[in-house]
Amino acid sequence: MSNSVCDNESHHRYELREGDAVAFSVYRRRGEVTTFVHTEVPESLAGRGIGSALIRGALDIERASSRRVVAQCPFVARFIAGHPEYQDLLVSEESRASEHAKLDIRLDEALDESFPASDPPAVTPDR
Repeated sequence: MSNSVCDNESHHRYELREGDAVAFSVYRRRGEVTTFVHTEVPESLAGRGIGSALIRGALDIERASSRRVVAQCPFVARFIAGHPEYQDLLVSEESRASEHAKLDIRLDEALDESFPASDPPAVTPDR
């Protein structure tokens, strides 16, 4: 492999270039958590360990940045399952559930602020 893994933040993905081809893993980042969504390795790079090298490099960058990860992408999930040295980066299901609960509360509060119960109902007058 001629190049190392880079974080292309403007495209929200990690990339590994080999010649003219680019393998990439798309992510969503919120705070200190990166969710890996989808990984693609071009057919011309298949079977050469490029995907594994990409994810290994991406996870090393995540670790160095003190971020945690969610492996929504099946390829990333399988990679982490097979490499115990990266399992400590995973956000626990309990933590994810807690974050979802906090988000639900914030959304409910925003709705209450936007549509208070004291607002009169919208009615079209008879003409």
